[in-house]
Amino acid sequence: MRWPKWMLFVAIGFFFSCAKKDTLEVAFVTEWGGSGSAPGQFSEPIGVALDAQGNVYVADAGNNRIQKFTPEGRFLAEWGGSDGSAQGLERPMHLAVGPDGLLYVPEYGSDRVHVFNLDGTSQTFWGTPGNAAGELDAPAGVGFDGEGSVLVADFYNHRIQVFDPQGKFVREFGKEGHEFGQLYYPTDVAVDRDGNIWVADAYNHRIQKFSPTGEPLASFGGKGTEPGRFDVANALAVDADNRVYVVDFYNHRIQIFTEKGRLLLSFGSEGQGAGQFQRPTDLALGENGEIYVVDFGNDRIQKFRLVHK
Repeated sequence: MRWPKWMLFVAIGFFFSCAKKDTLEVAFVTEWGGSGSAPGQFSEPIGVALDAQGNVYVADAGNNRIQKFTPEGRFLAEWGGSDGSAQGLERPMHLAVGPDGLLYVPEYGSDRVHVFNLDGTSQTFWGTPGNAAGELDAPAGVGFDGEGSVLVADFYNHRIQVFDPQGKFVREFGKEGHEFGQLYYPTDVAVDRDGNIWVADAYNHRIQKFSPTGEPLASFGGKGTEPGRFDVANALAVDADNRVYVVDFYNHRIQIFTEKGRLLLSFGSEGQGAGQFQRPTDLALGENGEIYVVDFGNDRIQKFRLVHK
């Protein structure tokens, strides 16, 4: 068990060029977790989300549960389990808190989206297995647009589906392929302040940007280890300034870009130390520059802070 390290500053951020003198760095704040099934421990954690109070929700996929923590990592609650009940979960993935204040959990193993109150009470779930409109095959991530619609990264169907908050199908876009606008095992989706949709096109090793109606607008990335490239772009988030944060799974790092795809910052390397990762899988952004990263291979959450210098 690793004890939290309060505000240890690690020089893990490198600024790549900016017209302003304002530069960005990343400070390590703390970590928590460890391998196991006890409260506060993890087995293959996949997703992380924050509520309006800054509480942290972790999709503890190997334990088929959600765990809730304070912003500092103190354990608060857990729920789920693969017992077939209404509260049950099967391989929860890239979860998110919606504009309605509910927690939306895509269940990769049950082909559905499960909706909870923030105390863990099951509200509803929707989705059935298949490839027809409104059906799901291993949903991996969720996001929300300005209308409150729920966008789902439908992994094996190579598409994004849009539902209303009650789970009624609205529309879809994307199909299997490697061309511009096509998707190959998408794992996460986010919406920026302008309503544009960003997709982690994981096994095309790129990020794609779509209009609010699903028209392809731009893409960046490509497979590789060089700055700006990815080896499985596993998850993403967009901040209030439209900076795009990408979880670069097999490169064991987080990369931050402008909305035009210009690399601003990269942090992380393979390892077990503070600020290092073993195959990170997700991240969540706080309102004051906090960055929470799911360190999958190390069974922990690491918290950082984006610093303007």
